[in-house]
Amino acid sequence: WTVAWALALAAAAAPLAAQDPPRTQAALPTLTPADYSRWESLGALQLDPTGRWLVASVSRVDETAELRLSRTDGQGEAVALEQGASPAFTRDGRWLVYRKGVAPEERERLEDREEPVHDRLGTVDLASGRDTVLFASRSFALRDDGRWVASLGYAANDDAGSDLTVLELATGRRTTLGNVDEYRWQDEGGLLAVTLKTAFEDGNGVVLFDPDQGVLRTLESGGGSYGTLTWRDRSAQLAALRSVESDDHEDDGNDLLVWRDVTDAAAGPVILAGLGRADLPDTLRITGNAGIRFGRDGGLVYVGLGPWERSDGEEEDETGEETPEETPEDAPDEPGEEEGAGDEDADSGDEDEVGPADVQIWHWNDERIIRAQEYFADQDARRTYLAAWHLGQDRLVRLADELDEPARLVDGDRWALVPDYEPYQVDRRWGWGATDWYRVSVDTGERTLLAEGVETSVTTGPTGRAALVHQGDMWHAVDLETLARTPLGPDQGGRFTRSLFDHDYPGPHPAWGVAGWLEDEEGALLYDKHDVWRADLSSGEVTRLTRGAEEGLQYRITWPDPERGPAADDFRGIDPDEPLWLSVRHLDTKASGYARLERGSVRRLVLEDAQVSSLAKARDADRWVLRMERWDDSPDAFVGGRDLGDLRRVTATNPFQDGFAWGRSELLPYTTGAGHDLQAMLIYPAAFQEGQRYPLILYQYERLSDGLHRYRTPSQRDYYNPQVWSQEGYFVLMPDIVYEPGRPGPSALDAVEHALDAAVATGHVDPDAMGLIGHSWGGYQASYLPTRTNRFAASVAGAAITNFVSFMGAVHWNGGLPENGHWETGQGRMAVPFWEDFGGHLESSPVHEIHRLETPVLLMHGDADGVVDFRQGLEYYNDARRAGKEVVLLVYPGADHGLREEEDQVDYHRRILEWFGHYLKGEPAPAWITDGESWAERAKRLKGG
Repeated sequence: WTVAWALALAAAAAPLAAQDPPRTQAALPTLTPADYSRWESLGALQLDPTGRWLVASVSRVDETAELRLSRTDGQGEAVALEQGASPAFTRDGRWLVYRKGVAPEERERLEDREEPVHDRLGTVDLASGRDTVLFASRSFALRDDGRWVASLGYAANDDAGSDLTVLELATGRRTTLGNVDEYRWQDEGGLLAVTLKTAFEDGNGVVLFDPDQGVLRTLESGGGSYGTLTWRDRSAQLAALRSVESDDHEDDGNDLLVWRDVTDAAAGPVILAGLGRADLPDTLRITGNAGIRFGRDGGLVYVGLGPWERSDGEEEDETGEETPEETPEDAPDEPGEEEGAGDEDADSGDEDEVGPADVQIWHWNDERIIRAQEYFADQDARRTYLAAWHLGQDRLVRLADELDEPARLVDGDRWALVPDYEPYQVDRRWGWGATDWYRVSVDTGERTLLAEGVETSVTTGPTGRAALVHQGDMWHAVDLETLARTPLGPDQGGRFTRSLFDHDYPGPHPAWGVAGWLEDEEGALLYDKHDVWRADLSSGEVTRLTRGAEEGLQYRITWPDPERGPAADDFRGIDPDEPLWLSVRHLDTKASGYARLERGSVRRLVLEDAQVSSLAKARDADRWVLRMERWDDSPDAFVGGRDLGDLRRVTATNPFQDGFAWGRSELLPYTTGAGHDLQAMLIYPAAFQEGQRYPLILYQYERLSDGLHRYRTPSQRDYYNPQVWSQEGYFVLMPDIVYEPGRPGPSALDAVEHALDAAVATGHVDPDAMGLIGHSWGGYQASYLPTRTNRFAASVAGAAITNFVSFMGAVHWNGGLPENGHWETGQGRMAVPFWEDFGGHLESSPVHEIHRLETPVLLMHGDADGVVDFRQGLEYYNDARRAGKEVVLLVYPGADHGLREEEDQVDYHRRILEWFGHYLKGEPAPAWITDGESWAERAKRLKGG
C-alpha cells in the first residue's frame, strides 16, 4: 500500500536560524499539560549515499513516532513514515528500508489481550515515493550493494529459529529460509551466511545462500547448535561456533569452525576442537561471549575461553566403576535401618535433618563485596580469556592469565596489552588504585612489563607500532618493539592533563585525550583544554595546530565522512596532508560549530550562538548534514555543501511553537569566594515582561551552563523540566559549581550564593520567592543548602544523600559497590574516610545542622532505591520532624533511583509544581501539604474514591 506524501512541511530554502521569534511573547498563551503530547523530539539523522535524501527520527511526548523523509534540495514535501524505526538507505540511494512499529494504543490493546506485538518491514521506493509495508520483521540487514535485504521474523517458540525472508527490492522476488537463528551478509560480497536452529538437532547447521543465483548450500550440519557467525572483512573467510557436549562437564563447550574460502565447495572447515587438545585444558571452553575476530590477513582468529565447570558425576568405587544406583535386594530399605539400628534408644536425628542455611558471608578481605559478586554474577560468568588461534600451525595461545585481565588487541597482530590489577587491589577497593600494563606476544604469549603504576590512560595506534601512556601528568610514547619511552612535550608544563578546575576530584588527574594517530604512527595528535597538538613520537617535540586558546575556543577532531577515520576498515592513521574536520566550541559563550584544518591553518566554517552537532557526510556525494538547536528553537537538520556556507533547513520540528509564549536563556557570570570565575544559565519565564519581578527555581548538579542552547521538550514525565517551569512563570537558574576536595558542601554553598546574587542583580527576580531543587547529588545539595542558608523559600530534594557519616558506609546496590571509593575519589570528593576528617564530614553533612533548617523541604525517595539508600531520606525526615521543621517525604513504593512508572512521574511532577506554587507564588496549599495523607486516605485515593 502507499502512504501519501502527506506531511505538509515544505523543505524550502530557509535562513540558518530555524524559527523567527514570536512577535509579542506577553500576548501569547503559555503551555498547559494538555499541549505537551504533540511536542516533538528530533533523533538520529541520516543522508542517503547520494546526498539527495535525508531521513530523521522524530518522537513525540505522546509516545508516537515517525521517520521523516525529505529531499535535501528543498523540493517537494516531507513524508512521514508513522512508527518507523531503524532506517537504512541502499548503496545506490534508490530505496529506504525500515521497521514499522505498532502505535501505542494498538500496542496496549494487543498486550491487554496477550497477543503478540510484531514490527513489520517497510520499504520506500525513493523514485516514486511508494511506501510498502510487508511482513513481520524482528530485524533486517541490507546487502552491501543494496540489491537484497534479509529480514528475520518472529519465532513461534524458543525451540526453533524463525523464517528469514530474502527480498530483492527492485523486483519483489523473495526466498524464505526456515528455522533461521543468525544471519550475516558477506562484507562487500554477495553471500548470506545463516545458522539453522530446529527442534531436532540433526537439522541444525550453517548454510550459505547466494540470492543472485538462487543457490542454497550447506556448509555444516548435524548435532549441536551453531552461532556467532563472523565474516572476515572483504573476504570469503567465515567463522562460526558449534556446540559440543561433554559427559564430564555441566554445560556444552564449543568447537570453532573456520572456512578459509566458502566459495570452495570442496573445502571443509578448519576446526579448533573444544575437547582433546593439549593447549586447551578441560577446565576451559571456547565461548562466544567475546565474539570472534579475524587478524588482518586471516591467519589468526581471536576467540574467548571461559571457565568450564566439571560435573559432579556419579560416585565411583575403588575399582573406578560407578556404584550401582539400584539398591540390592538384601540391603536395608532406608538409611538407619541396618541391623541393630532400630533400637528406640538409638540417637538418630535423620527425620529432622536441617538443610543448608541461605547465609551470606561478607569477609573483610573480599576483593569485591558479596553484593557486587551477586550483582555481576551473570557478567562474571561471561568473562573470557582472550586467545589467538594460529591457523597455519594449529596453535592456540592464551593472551591473559586472569579473567579480570581484559586483553586489548593491538592492530598488526603482534601484540596485545593486558592490565594487571593485583599489586593495587587493596587501594583499588577505595578508588585509589593503579594498574601495571604488560605487552603480550600474540605468537608466544610471553608477557613483558610495558608500564608500571599507571593511574590514568594507555592507548595504542592503528598499526600496532606504538603506545601512548599518560603518567606523571605527561604523555609518553612507547615503542612496542623495543619498549623505549619518549616523553611528549616535556617543556609544556602538563598542559595535556586536566587541572583541578577542570577535574575537581581527589586523586590523579586524567589527560585531555588523544585526538588521533598519524599514518604509520610517526606521530600522534593530542588535546589540551583548547587545542590540537601534533607530537613527534621519535623526538617528543610537540607543535600546536590550532589557536583556540587565544580566542577562548575548544577544537576537537570529528569524523563526518564514513569512508575516513578510525571506523573505516582500512584506516591506518591520519594523512597529515589531508584536511581534518574539527568541532569548535566557545567555552564562555557556548557558541559552537565546525571548522577545517588544511594546509596548516584553520578555516572556520560555522560558528553559531546555538548547539551545533551531528555533522555527517553523504557517502558518495559532497553533501553534509548537521543539527542545530537553541533553548527557544527546536532542533532541526540543515544540509549544505563542503564549506557549509549554503546550509538549508530540511526539517521543521514543532512549527506550532510560534503560537505559544516562550522563554529564553542567557549566561550570568559570577565569581565565588574561592576565586573561581563561573557561569550560570538563566532561563526567563515564558511570558516575561520588563519591570516585573518573578519567582526563581534554582536547579543544580555540578556544571550545567554548557546546556545553554539545549532545547527541552515539555513533558509531565520529565519531572525536573526547566521548560515547564519557565512556562509556569519561573526564572530557572542553573549554576556551575567547582568543588574543593573534602569540602563539597561549602563549595556548593559558595557557588550558589554568588549565582543567586547575580540573578537578583538583574532586577527581575523576587529575592523572597526563590526555590531550590535537585536530584541525587543535586538532591544532596537541595537538602544541605537550606541547613546553611535561609535564602530559599522552599526546596525539593529527590533521592538525596543526607548524612555524610552514615552514607560513606552504605552500598551502591545497583552496582554492588561499597560507597567508600565513590565517597573518597568519586562524586563525594571527601578524599579521606570520616575518621580522618570528622569535622570536614560534619561540615558537609545536611542532617548535622538540621536544627538550623528554616526552609520547607519536600523530599522524594523510592523505597527500592539502589543508588542512594532510602534510609537517607528517612534520616532527614525523622531528624527534621524531631526538630520541629517543615518537611514532607514522598515515598514511591518499588521505585528505584529514578521514577520509571508514568503515574509516579506525573504525580511527582505535579507535586513539585504545587509545592513551589504555594511557597513561591502564594497559591493555596493543597491538603497533602497542609495536612499530609493518612494510610486510609491513600488507600481510598488509589481505589479512585
